[in-house]
Parts: sequence; structure tokens; C-alpha cells
Amino acid sequence: METQDQYCHIITDLIKKQMVMLGPNVALGQVRRVEGLKVSDEGVVVELTGDPQAVLSAVARQYMALSGAIAQMTLESVIAQYPDVKMPSS
Repeated sequence: METQDQYCHIITDLIKKQMVMLGPNVALGQVRRVEGLKVSDEGVVVELTGDPQAVLSAVARQYMALSGAIAQMTLESVIAQYPDVKMPSS
């Protein structure tokens, strides 16, 4: 069953991977543009409001706009760890 907690973990994992690839300033700057999401300076989701699937999709779109296929592959590898969560549509 999909839970808000799972989405927080997925988004946190994705942010941390993007922080390594893009650098913390760029990765955090992009994800902080997403409505319904608050993230710490360490890249941890501290608040997720609204539809978690929509928030995950918005995070994915932000990163894919910057790094395209690399962000897509990163997202797929993170989502694979959570079989109950659907892959966001682009």
C-alpha cells in the first residue's frame, strides 16, 4: 500500500542522488520550487502536502528539465525499491 511516508523516502532518496550529481545548491533550488514540498538543507523531505503522486511527478519534472535521461534513470532506480509506488508520468 502506498503511504505518504513512502513518498517522503522516495523523494528524499531522489533529492540526495541529485545533490551528488548536480550539486546541493542546484538540486535543492530545483526541488524547492515544487508546491507542497518542504526540504531541509540536507535534502530530507520535512513536509509533503497534497497528492504525493503529483508532488513526486513535479519533482521528477524539475530534475528531468535539467538532466533528462540521467534524472529518469535515477528516478527509475529509486522507484524500483518501492514496488507499491507507481512511476510518475512525465
